[in-house]
Amino acid sequence: MTIKKNTKPKYWNNAISHLISSDPVLSKVISKYKSKKFLTVTNTPFKTLFSIILGQQISIEAAKSIEARVKKNIKQITPKNFLKQDVHDLRAYGLSYRKIKYISGIAEIINCKPSFFKNISLLNDHAAIKQLTDLYGFGPWSAEMFLIFQYNRANILPSSDIGLINSFCKNYKIKKESFPVEIMKYKKIWDPYCTVATWYLWRDIDEDVVQY
Repeated sequence: MTIKKNTKPKYWNNAISHLISSDPVLSKVISKYKSKKFLTVTNTPFKTLFSIILGQQISIEAAKSIEARVKKNIKQITPKNFLKQDVHDLRAYGLSYRKIKYISGIAEIINCKPSFFKNISLLNDHAAIKQLTDLYGFGPWSAEMFLIFQYNRANILPSSDIGLINSFCKNYKIKKESFPVEIMKYKKIWDPYCTVATWYLWRDIDEDVVQY
């Protein structure tokens, strides 16, 4: 399944209508941040994976700073270019040894199996997450981010994402310990557009659109 870059998902307008009509709280959030911005694909699968791994357990600002240094030195972030780099140079750009190992492993998979990510794109959400989490260094959160930002899947709910947790608790006026139960209730309400609900809740804590 090929998705054109920088295009709005076909389901986007229907999703907004569904969420506004079914969830009064989210309707207010959408009204506040409704604009010409939308979820889209902007990168290759490898670049998306690179950015997701880079962003693991560090702030958005720190990740952007490291990525800028990497781009400055290796230009285009491709599997081939990344594998050419000396580990000590990558460390100097700010990457940890662990993340270098994760990204290198994925780069090697892409080189050996060019159709790897095309095959994943044909799987349903559950099977795709299972396949992605088999990658070294790639957990459920990373897999969910990949499905959202690379494949623009409509119904992904990254329930361990700290941004979603914070925004949901703020908007729905609940304590964090109640989040696991409450989010499952809203998953049923938002279905089949949990991705869009998540995207707008992200906007409420960070108006800048994060794009992996």
